[in-house]
Amino acid sequence: MTWLSAKLKKSASIVLATTLIAGLAAGCSNSDNGKGGSATPSAETSPSASPSPSSAGSSGDKITIRFAYNWTGADPKASYFEGKLKEYEAKHPEISFKFEATPGEEHRTKIKVDTTAGNLPDIFTYWLGPVNLKPLVDANEILEMDEYLSKSGTVKKEQYTDIAWSFFDIGGKKYGLPLEAFKGFFMANRELFQKYNLEYPKTYAELTNVAKVFNDNGIVPFSMGSKNGQPSHLFFSYLAYQFQNGFDDAQKIPQTYQYDTDAVRKAAQAVAQMKADGIFPSDTVANGDWGPQLSLYNEEKAAMVYEFPWMIGNVKQEIVDKTDLIDFPALEGSVVDPSSYTIGAVAMGLLINRKSFEDPAKQQALVDFADFINSDEVLGEVAKGGLFPAKQMELDPSTLSPLYAKAMEFTKNQNVWPHHESYVPDSNAYSVILSSLDELFAGFVSPEDYVSKTQKALDKAK
Repeated sequence: MTWLSAKLKKSASIVLATTLIAGLAAGCSNSDNGKGGSATPSAETSPSASPSPSSAGSSGDKITIRFAYNWTGADPKASYFEGKLKEYEAKHPEISFKFEATPGEEHRTKIKVDTTAGNLPDIFTYWLGPVNLKPLVDANEILEMDEYLSKSGTVKKEQYTDIAWSFFDIGGKKYGLPLEAFKGFFMANRELFQKYNLEYPKTYAELTNVAKVFNDNGIVPFSMGSKNGQPSHLFFSYLAYQFQNGFDDAQKIPQTYQYDTDAVRKAAQAVAQMKADGIFPSDTVANGDWGPQLSLYNEEKAAMVYEFPWMIGNVKQEIVDKTDLIDFPALEGSVVDPSSYTIGAVAMGLLINRKSFEDPAKQQALVDFADFINSDEVLGEVAKGGLFPAKQMELDPSTLSPLYAKAMEFTKNQNVWPHHESYVPDSNAYSVILSSLDELFAGFVSPEDYVSKTQKALDKAK
């Protein structure tokens, strides 16, 4: 059962068939990409300087299109994506493009502020799931995708799997176009393990033994932190799914609002135990977020790390050469083989402002631009920076980084299970989950208090 399956064909292309074999229920964020970051783009970085709300109107007789996105700044995808934006802008002098580039989580804040101010961009990238989309749908701000698809000349519904569409389903309608998929993978520094005559751990007991040796030699065993729930929320789901009914329970959250389950309790206890056993950095907040987490591994101050496609371009080549992809050890009491699955989903989609689309002067320009963003040409180019397209398409392996190809190959036969964010239906409740993960990983709250606090937030959201 795979989310993204990669194979080398005789034509020397990697096929990214974003498929799930029947069995995975259809209901089932980075340094500077969709998951966090602090780089600030300048007018030279992004194709066009971001306008103030008052400047986002017409420019002479030109149509003005505002496009907001977060593949910018230090994001490895930025140069490839923004290069394509510049090309498109040059080919369409009849349109005044206003490219509004904000990196990482700053983009989420920008869209929320714009929504509140009645200043939503005409078209923008954004995160999936009810926790992110429902507020925009409830406010009648974004377009139902069937309206766009009925006008598009190149983008077809069948180019995406049902499971990809399911992440944008609110009330039986689709409110985003799947853009970027992802899968997680664990990396280990081969030379550090060899230096201390260690084998890759397969059980928790072996992990604690490895951790003791590394800690005795000033090396963090496993670089995992939590700052605003990054990247810990993905790792926590991975842990919970090792236990009985872990993934099944997560899929039921939209109906049950039940986060307090046996699997979540055991995962919280496992985090506390790993903290006590010195498996994480001592300061999980300072070493949280995507940049600091990878930095420890890049500097060979950490032996293992959990990464995702948006970070591939930030791994130093000399570290890639020393890296093996490994399976995370089985936890005590687990019933699901941790090598049989990975955490993954659609990370980002393309959303269209409903009012803008209903403007006859803008509609065709928006359709053409959305077609361009979702073209094989653009997605194939951005894949050079680590993008896993959500669209079913072929990629030339000669253009991809070795770590990208290695990650695709390692995970190709694994089940791909979405994390809890895909299922929690309330944004305020999920914010509590993220902040509470910071406290759990730092050892500031007990596993019991973590579960109690997060469940109360979901109970309040009912």
